Amino acid sequence: MTVVTQLDAKNKQPTETIYSNAEARKILHFLLGNVQTAISPALLPTDETTYPQLESILGHNLPDPGILLDKMVASGVLVAELVDKAPSCPECSSREVSTRYLCPQCYGYDVARGYLYEHLKCGKVGSDETFKKEDALICPKCQAVLHNFGVEYRAVGAWYRCNSCNNSFNAPTLSHFCRPNHHEFSPDRATLVPIYEYRLNVNALLEIRREVLLYSEAITMLENSGLTVAAPQTLPGKSGQARLFDIVVTFPKKGFRGSKIVAIDVVLADAPAGVQVVKEFVAKVKDAGISESYLIATPGLSEEARVLAKNSNLTYVEGMSLKEAMESLRKQSAFERSLSRL
Repeated sequence: MTVVTQLDAKNKQPTETIYSNAEARKILHFLLGNVQTAISPALLPTDETTYPQLESILGHNLPDPGILLDKMVASGVLVAELVDKAPSCPECSSREVSTRYLCPQCYGYDVARGYLYEHLKCGKVGSDETFKKEDALICPKCQAVLHNFGVEYRAVGAWYRCNSCNNSFNAPTLSHFCRPNHHEFSPDRATLVPIYEYRLNVNALLEIRREVLLYSEAITMLENSGLTVAAPQTLPGKSGQARLFDIVVTFPKKGFRGSKIVAIDVVLADAPAGVQVVKEFVAKVKDAGISESYLIATPGLSEEARVLAKNSNLTYVEGMSLKEAMESLRKQSAFERSLSRL
């Protein structure tokens, strides 16, 4: 089994891009509840690869599920395990490929296959056709009627005959045929396409649980209030540097065009967060030009961090749990006023 932790290191996907993708979050949420489960491939009659589990997870089919799954591998949240390789046409890349058995003399594909039988008593070896007489098997050498396969006679191999040139041979020449565009090519010219199944990257479980599960209640609460939520989300900074926030909420404005963006960061720790957390949040809020922002801290901020937050006009919310902190956020006057206008 070949395990791929990152399909293409040069095109590594930022992890936050995956966590902000709603479909990727649903896939991760499902896999977190079924850690031993893999997203397994299935072949359609057209020889295309599909992933049937995704329809039940997402409620719809992705046009090209491999693209999203490979991005999730490149970001490090999934690992890909090679389960097969399938030939594709070197001319048009079609996966609708048949294998043809060709006559090595005339290269025709009208080939019939038979078997070589051996009469164990007299040692006669011949084609199954030479043994068949009407509905019976009769040894062409000693004329014995054969009844019991494996006792009186056995198959010692296969043979082939070309119906076009009548050539008999032991092994055919193999060829591939592209059904949509009628390209014919030998196996040594075929492109071998890898087929993967996908599992959670166990080395990233803590991060995935934090990003997907711990925020799920918070995001659900905001979405149930009629808000547009992206978690996490990158916003452009005036400095030219992209600024990543844990949650970005969009409040539609009534009566005129436009919307209001609210940025939220969540700090989950065993002890109160310090001054550095406040400094970093204030800096990126200022750079992103966000007019309304909230720092959620569980279990809270240290006394020094609270002083700095107040001096920086930063609104912070504390709680012993994320759920408790989100309830406190709803009661913040500015946030509550924005909700009341929806």
